[in-house]
Amino acid sequence: MDDKDLELFFANGILVDASVKNVEIKDIDGLLKMLKERNITFLGRQELYDLNRAEDESLSDTMVEVIKNYDGATSPSKPAEWVAYFNDRFERLRTMLVEKDRANIVSLSTAKGMPPGSEVKTIAMISKISVSPVKKYMVLDIEDSVSSGRALSSVINQDLLPDQVVIIKGRKSGDAIFINDIILPDITIKDTMPSDIPDSYALFLSDVHIGSKLFAKEPMELFIRWINGDVEEYAEIAKKVRFLVINGDLVDGVGVYPGQEKELTIKDLGAQYEALYKILDRIPKNIKLIIAQGNHDATHIAEPQPRLDPAFASKMYELQNATFLSNPYQVNLSIGAIKRSLLGYHGFSLTYYANSIAKYNKMEPDDIAAIMKIQLKSRHLAPTHGSTQIMPLPRDYLVIDETPDIYATGHIHKALASKYKETVLINSSCWQYQTSYQKKYGIEPEIAKVPIVNLRDKSFQILDFLGEKVQIYKKGIKG
Repeated sequence: MDDKDLELFFANGILVDASVKNVEIKDIDGLLKMLKERNITFLGRQELYDLNRAEDESLSDTMVEVIKNYDGATSPSKPAEWVAYFNDRFERLRTMLVEKDRANIVSLSTAKGMPPGSEVKTIAMISKISVSPVKKYMVLDIEDSVSSGRALSSVINQDLLPDQVVIIKGRKSGDAIFINDIILPDITIKDTMPSDIPDSYALFLSDVHIGSKLFAKEPMELFIRWINGDVEEYAEIAKKVRFLVINGDLVDGVGVYPGQEKELTIKDLGAQYEALYKILDRIPKNIKLIIAQGNHDATHIAEPQPRLDPAFASKMYELQNATFLSNPYQVNLSIGAIKRSLLGYHGFSLTYYANSIAKYNKMEPDDIAAIMKIQLKSRHLAPTHGSTQIMPLPRDYLVIDETPDIYATGHIHKALASKYKETVLINSSCWQYQTSYQKKYGIEPEIAKVPIVNLRDKSFQILDFLGEKVQIYKKGIKG
C-alpha cells in the first residue's frame, strides 16, 4: 500500500497496522467494502487473512467460529483488580450452580444465623482445605462475596481444591456446616451427531519447540508427508483431515530459562517462527490451522495470553489458512452439517495438579484424564489460585462458560485421548526429545504422537509418527 491508499483507509475511519502497510492489495475498493460490511475499523494481518479466507472457495465448507478469545487487554494487578477478578469468577460459577440446583439456596451469612441442626444449602468458594490430625475429618474454610464460614466433612476428598466454587449441603453443627454433599458446577452432557454424516477429522499438536537442538525433525517430516497424502499408512484419514490444532509452545523460545541458549540451534526468536512457518506452509491449504501459544512463545507468561505478537512472528501471519487465537480460547469447528465446540488451553496448570495431588503424580494417561476432569467439573482451567500465573482482568477468561465437545491441552509432553460426559479429552504429545531438565527429574516425554478426533461421532485415535512408518499408538487411549 502506498500513502494514497493509507489516506483512503483513514478517510473511511479504518486504522491500518504497520504489519500490513507493505502488503500489496490489488482491489483496495473491494477491501474497503468488505471492511465496512463487517464493521471492521482496524486492519492488521489477522483481519486481512480472515477476509482472504472468507473469499476462498476451496475453504467454503469449513469454518472456525470464535466463541471466546482474549484480545490482549492488560491489568495493573492491584488489589482492586484482584477483587473484581474473583468476584467475576464467583458470580459466573454461582450462576451455573443455581441453574443446576436452585431450590432452598441461602447466602452464607443467612446460613450462619440459622439454628443448630438446621438443613443448610449454600454456595461458597473454598478458601482453604485442611485435615484434622486428631479426628481425621476435612475442614473447609469457605466464603462468598459478603461472608465467611467453615464446613466439616468425614470424607477426605483429594479432588476438592482451594478456590473452587461449590454448593455445600449439610446440617448446622455449632458455628459450622457438617457436609452431606458437595456439588460442583460441572459440564453438561453433549449430544453426538447422526452417524450418516461423512467422516472428517481434526488433528491435535502442541509443544513443537522449533529452534531446539532436540526438535524431532524426522518425525515431523513424516507427519508432513503423511498429511499431504504421500504416506500409505492411514491415508484414508489424511484425505479427510479438515482442521489442525496446535496448542502452544510452537517454538522453544529464547531466554525462557537460564542457559537455554546452549540447547538451541536457532537463537533468534523471529527466525524460530520463520522455521515453523516453512513447515506449516507445506500443509494443504484446505486444512484450517488453529494456532495458540504457550509459555515458550512470544507473549507474556500470565494467563490469559494474547495471540502471537506479529513483532516476533510476522511470518506466521502469512499462513492464509490459519486462525491465531489466545490461550485459552473456544471455537466452533464447522464443516457442512457438523459443528463441534473446541476448548483449547496450553495446559500450564496441569503440572501443578499433578504435583499437588499425590495420586496423580505419575502422570499416566488415567492421571492426566482425571486432572482434566477436575477442571471440567470445576468449570475452570486453573481453579486454584497459584496453579498458573494470572492476569487479573475484569472477566476471568479461564472460566469454562460453555460445555465443549472437545477439550484439548498440551504442555506436559504426553499423549491422551479420552472422554468425559461425551466431551473428548485430548492432550497432545511433543516434538522434542528428552531435555536435560526432564532427564534430571525422570520425565519421559512422548514424542510425535498425534491425537485425532472424528468430528462426525467424536470417536478418537492416536497416530505415532516416531518410527519409520505411521502406526497406532495405544498407550494414551482411554475409553
